Amino acid sequence: MRTPTLLLPAGNRQTFQTALRFGADAVYCGMDQFSLRAGADNFDSEMLGSAIAEAHARGKKVHVTLNIFARDRDIPGMLRAAAHARDLGADALIVSDLGMIAAMARNCPGIDIHVSTQANTTNAASARVYRDLGASRIVAARELSLAELEEMAAELDGIMEVESFIHGAQCMSWSGRCMLSAALLGRSANRGDCAQPCRWSYGLLERKHPEEPWEILESEGQGDTLLSAHDLCMIEHMPRLMRSGIACFKVEGRMKNELYVATVGLAYRKVMDACLKDAEPDSAFLRRWREELDKVSHRVYDTGFYFGPPAVPGMASGTRQAAEYMARVLEVSGGIALVEMRNRFFRGEVLEAVTPDGIVQFPVESIRDAGTGAQLDRVSVPLQRVEIPCTGEIAAGDLIRGPVRNRANT
Repeated sequence: MRTPTLLLPAGNRQTFQTALRFGADAVYCGMDQFSLRAGADNFDSEMLGSAIAEAHARGKKVHVTLNIFARDRDIPGMLRAAAHARDLGADALIVSDLGMIAAMARNCPGIDIHVSTQANTTNAASARVYRDLGASRIVAARELSLAELEEMAAELDGIMEVESFIHGAQCMSWSGRCMLSAALLGRSANRGDCAQPCRWSYGLLERKHPEEPWEILESEGQGDTLLSAHDLCMIEHMPRLMRSGIACFKVEGRMKNELYVATVGLAYRKVMDACLKDAEPDSAFLRRWREELDKVSHRVYDTGFYFGPPAVPGMASGTRQAAEYMARVLEVSGGIALVEMRNRFFRGEVLEAVTPDGIVQFPVESIRDAGTGAQLDRVSVPLQRVEIPCTGEIAAGDLIRGPVRNRANT
């Protein structure tokens, strides 16, 4: 059985580099058109070409998303974009539209085509049809159970690869095919412009008294996120997933920052590597990396459809996180790290560096402004660059995190 790969998201060049550094075998990203994450920074031609070259230099791959449901007017531009991505060296295209899969296979030979999860592939027979059209992999529908994925992977073995999401935000609609954003705001989720109204807090109105909304007290004082799905987290089940026949494990998150990508990538990389050495890593090891995933911004975790119907949405409002992104390490020399601030931190407190080898705690013994040389008690200017002492385990590209703060008190 082939070794499964880890596919991490990138919404911009910085998260792309972070994904490469923190465990990705491949990175997926969007171009400046035809992607289902129009709100991400995405990649223009020059950025994409240099990103692909950097990934290939590290022995990693790049998958480019062209996964909107196409209108006739989109087709010429999508075919040009597909050919351009191929010419830049992209390894695969992620496509949801049936006609575009067939057209790209005909017009853009020399690049793999992966069928997006939006296409809602729930059986091996459908996968074979996509194979006949020229696709080499399906990103399975998120509504499938693990047993169904194992059965599909076995039936398609040697014919077509199966990829499956293992972590990140989930959608309240079937395979992400949602009309709520388009209906309420004229912004189509199926064309990359979802406003996420399913994450909003709702109340109850009585027709004759529209000025008096009634709160749903499940989330006292905030209304209730009764349409908002929980986040997916499968890290504790990776030993079975590694034996499932699934070729690639995918993390959602092209709208997330680099600390999210680094933390999630590191956790799954460590667990996947441990499973290759020992088919059943001990529960304490799995629990440790599961706890790391609580540090990033997330909704309540569950296992999606992997083991049956997911938890009822709306049981907990909003997001939570146990750590905050403080700074990015730009360079290290002589035990001093030059860092760029993301959130305020203070001299004397203990922070953590997220590194490709693990988590490193260190005290902030001093803070020196990199421009003026002034000694500081805290860093509070957005993107301010400062120098702080660090351990030899910390290097350029690592990310610094610290406690989540009450903004009113800092």
